[in-house]
Amino acid sequence: MTATDTLDTIDLEIVDSPRAGAEPPVSVADAASALQVLRHGGADDSTLEFDLPPSVKATVSPTIAALRWTAVLFGILFGAARSADGDLAIVVTTTLVLFFTTWRSMLPLKLASGRRLHRIKPVTDGLILGLAIGVSDGLVSPFAFALLAAATVASFGWGAGIGAACFGVGLIGTWITAILTGADPQWTSQAALGVVVATIAAILFAGFARARLLDAERRRLALAGRVDNLAETNDLLSILNRVARTIPTALDLRDALNTTREQIHEAIEPDVLCILSTDAGKTYEAQVTDGCAFRPSIDADELPELLADAVGRDHVVRRDQIAGLGLDPASTSGIYAPLRTRDRVVGVIAVERAGGPFPDSAATLLAGLTDVIALSIDNARWFGRLRTLGAEEERSRIARDLHDRIGQWLTYISFEVERLASDDEASDELNRLHGDVQTAIDELRETLRSLRTSVSADRPFREVVKEVIDRFTSRRSIEIDLVVEGDENALPVPIENELLRITQEALNNIDKHAKASFVEILWRVEPAVAMLRVTDNGRGFDLKTGVRDTAYGLVGMRERADAIGAEIDIDSTPGDGTSVTVTIDRTTVE
Repeated sequence: MTATDTLDTIDLEIVDSPRAGAEPPVSVADAASALQVLRHGGADDSTLEFDLPPSVKATVSPTIAALRWTAVLFGILFGAARSADGDLAIVVTTTLVLFFTTWRSMLPLKLASGRRLHRIKPVTDGLILGLAIGVSDGLVSPFAFALLAAATVASFGWGAGIGAACFGVGLIGTWITAILTGADPQWTSQAALGVVVATIAAILFAGFARARLLDAERRRLALAGRVDNLAETNDLLSILNRVARTIPTALDLRDALNTTREQIHEAIEPDVLCILSTDAGKTYEAQVTDGCAFRPSIDADELPELLADAVGRDHVVRRDQIAGLGLDPASTSGIYAPLRTRDRVVGVIAVERAGGPFPDSAATLLAGLTDVIALSIDNARWFGRLRTLGAEEERSRIARDLHDRIGQWLTYISFEVERLASDDEASDELNRLHGDVQTAIDELRETLRSLRTSVSADRPFREVVKEVIDRFTSRRSIEIDLVVEGDENALPVPIENELLRITQEALNNIDKHAKASFVEILWRVEPAVAMLRVTDNGRGFDLKTGVRDTAYGLVGMRERADAIGAEIDIDSTPGDGTSVTVTIDRTTVE
């Protein structure tokens, strides 16, 4: 475990007063400094903004301190004899350089800092040292190497330009002091020229070393970034591969969506997951609503703003600031994407969370999943259509089986119960049982009639639906008004068959739940559009509560409408009845 890894596990305890014999408490400043050292791999404040490898960064401050103090010791060593002889100039220079070096050791430069003040400081250091060595012979002073050290540090911290500025300002300081004191700066002496050449070489070398180290760090970070990206990409591809292998195998829409839900929760861990599907783009049906609430069916113009915006795009949209705008008021960030396949929108997906924003990998993963989810939804929808449209033969087979098996057995039981009930000693319970069996037989016969009732080329919907209404009103005390308008030309038989099943299911729901006394069935056929509407005056229900998965009647009507490419709208208000409207674009089905 590295020092950085342990950072989050360090607890700081502030003690009011130390116990006897205990170690003195660590100050907050010392603790903060220690944390900074741990966070940056051993580097102190002077290199926090320096983009160097951690191993190099940890050695910078000690190296700079060693360079500065080596120059000071060199000056003290070679100026000791003059100090002993009472040379005041060398004593002043020694004092000034010692003070400056001690001060700069305690408050080091912020190397590579972009702030203007921090870039000015190394140049100011050159001026101070230039003024100091100007007191004692200028560039031939034994402390001239302190200026060389300052210029080298400036070049390493900010580049050769700042290093040259530091040295140039130092020369100006030396010249100013020489003018003020009347000393000879000895510019043309061999020793002075040697110091100039050595300083220029040190500046160039420090600048070159800085450039090479920064370039090496950039390459290291780029390589590390590529490795991280490869590892992240590998994880994403693994998830996408698992999703691609599992989702398309489920041709049932519910199975496909359940698989999608599990994969997304495992990979992204959202607080809100919403998947809406659409066929023609006019209405959207809620398929997955984890952490949010939707009506079973909503118009496109009623979509929440973030979902509507995503539908109009061709890519994933990531939003990190959605407070109060999300599908859940508590959400603070979200990712939204259209579900497209075969050049059309088949739905929209959204994930949201409360707290921090999603990582970049979440948006990348969702972008990779959208095509798979869209194709899975579309495949499941087409499979459902084929299954629904191919169910008529199965309905006939079930009707035959019910008639040949259950029907015959119920008839036999009825005869036997009737024979027993004819006995003078038969009990009232037996007579009631005979009545119940007769009721069961009547219900079975009605079920068989419903199963066998279908539209054909010779018997269009407008005729068959009258038979259905007559049988319904003969058994129930509900008035039904059938209104037929428009074109007498029939729609394709499979289309009208599904409309008949929707009508039967609507009447069945009214019989079981609505407690209605009046129903109006409107069948209107126009050149471009056909519409079926079933309206009752029953007790209705609250659409905002949604439709349960177990409400097979309403779910079945939606599936049948989807199978023939129709739009279905269910409008209901508690206490004010329910209206089921199915609209078909004739230009797309004929």
